[in-house]
Amino acid sequence: MKRWTLFALALSLLGGAVTVMPVRADEVPKAAEAPKMGESHAAAIKAYESFQAAQKTSSAARAEALKVYREAKGEEAQKAALEKYQAVVEEQNAKVEAARDVFVAAFDKADVDGWDLTAHAEVVEMGLLMSGSLRQEKDPKGAVHCYEKLLEKLPKSRLAGVVRSNYLPNALMMTGDYEAAQVRVEALVKEADENQKPGMMTTLGDIKAVKGDLEGAQKTYAEALKLIPDKLEKNDVRASARRYLEPRIALIGKPAPEINSKHWLGAEARPLSAMRGTVLLIDVWATW
Repeated sequence: MKRWTLFALALSLLGGAVTVMPVRADEVPKAAEAPKMGESHAAAIKAYESFQAAQKTSSAARAEALKVYREAKGEEAQKAALEKYQAVVEEQNAKVEAARDVFVAAFDKADVDGWDLTAHAEVVEMGLLMSGSLRQEKDPKGAVHCYEKLLEKLPKSRLAGVVRSNYLPNALMMTGDYEAAQVRVEALVKEADENQKPGMMTTLGDIKAVKGDLEGAQKTYAEALKLIPDKLEKNDVRASARRYLEPRIALIGKPAPEINSKHWLGAEARPLSAMRGTVLLIDVWATW
């Protein structure tokens, strides 16, 4: 019988929310003999259970605070309920992140090759994903190692697709070894299905652009765009790839569009064209 562990995970990893699904029993490689796990593995399992409990408690607290807000009558009551809800969210985020950090620390101490993947695939998958995500900014090579291990240990798991198409390519770029990153991403593109391929080719084009191969980058972007049908079903990941590809095709390697703002901070106003030959960092932002 296939057994599912149902849970929802929302983490602030790399500034965004990540929702994941558990590993199914039929997606785990069959081992001839289960490894003998030690105390470090037991500690990681216990920490993961505490992390799951923190998630459950957090979800319940959020739901209760949201219910109070929705049922509040009158402007003042609604304002107070909203402030309470926001405080609960902040408090629960901190608790879940603290439990996550304890789990990742315990997981990192356990030999990744010593796990029984049949019994603890979910723990291994989540441990490698979280460990990689937390390392990605300051230790991208460590993140690459975690993601490669996840693909090695659980190549058919639910998260393998997003790791292969998103997490790993981004971590490879962040290492700064663009030659190695290009070789690996090219291999990943060959393995990708039709939904993943455009997004991964976007990353491949970015690597070529960073290396100075603007012509090669534009060719890769154009090839990726051709793989995306004009009409897509709702929530098709290729729609997101299209949104990233179109501005790249329009701008990368092309003359910069004129910018002639009349309102500058700390400098004399002048058009962008007046600074030709100068390296510029333009920070475009908005509030809404």
